[in-house]
Amino acid sequence: MNRLLIIVLACLAILIYVRSPIDLLPDGMGLLGILDDLAVSFFIVWWLRKRLRVQPRPRTSARQRARGPAGSGGGASREESRGAAGGTPPPAWDPYAVLGIRRDATADEVSRAYRAQMKLYHPDRVADLGPELREVAHRKAIDIQRAHEELRSG
Repeated sequence: MNRLLIIVLACLAILIYVRSPIDLLPDGMGLLGILDDLAVSFFIVWWLRKRLRVQPRPRTSARQRARGPAGSGGGASREESRGAAGGTPPPAWDPYAVLGIRRDATADEVSRAYRAQMKLYHPDRVADLGPELREVAHRKAIDIQRAHEELRSG
């Protein structure tokens, strides 16, 4: 739902409740009637803030956005991934493709790619997903850690 529409509807709901003769506590009760209106208004504002809270997106650089979504095969072109022979298929395990980086990436780029990938697949980030998706994310996180270890040590 559009954020502006939600805000307008919430403001309208508050206005209708405050002006309505039908209340939890009638306004004729003095201070209690006013506190009742304030409590309901605060509840509506709290619900609105909770409803409009947006999950932060992982930060990506312009280079990562140009390469496409994470896990799309990395930044290596098809020619680079085929190897020097030109027709040989890429190896079964390619740590560069797992991290989504070029083969000539620096150690700093490897570390940044590792952190960015782990932000997406870390078990704490996917704890609320179903068991199948948690298992996939767990396997992906293990692959990311393995790729980082290989590139860091080699």
